[in-house]
Amino acid sequence: MNVLFVCEDNCALSLMAESILATLGNGRFRAYSAGCAPASAARRHVVEFLARHHMHTTGLHPKSLERARREAPPMDFIITLADAAADENFADWPGAPFVAHWNVHEEDDDPASEATQREIFWTLWRRIKIFASLPQGTLNRRALERRAVTLEASYL
Repeated sequence: MNVLFVCEDNCALSLMAESILATLGNGRFRAYSAGCAPASAARRHVVEFLARHHMHTTGLHPKSLERARREAPPMDFIITLADAAADENFADWPGAPFVAHWNVHEEDDDPASEATQREIFWTLWRRIKIFASLPQGTLNRRALERRAVTLEASYL
């Protein structure tokens, strides 16, 4: 299953989500990320934080939605992580992906703080762990769609 995580700048939130699913997915998922208006580089402290937590970090860098659409395989799921990304239209994407919105708030006062990173990381980790936790052999799109919608309204 191919999963694309989308946020506004693809330098923190969606990169974290990509890294977490790449680590937790056990080869059952292929994780991607992109931004509506991608930054020129990933936030260094985010990549360092992920590495300290033994998450997959190879190749993490901001990418545009246009590039993801052009270069990535057809998606099964697109999960937006910020309100700006939720406004994007994914109706004509290859693969007819299921789209869910998991609003994850970044603290505006100090997005670089360790406490903020930790809170965002664990929020994403819990949601992705639940999303990806169907037992081996029972992974199907409809069950994952139900799970994604449940997590959309979750405050995990």
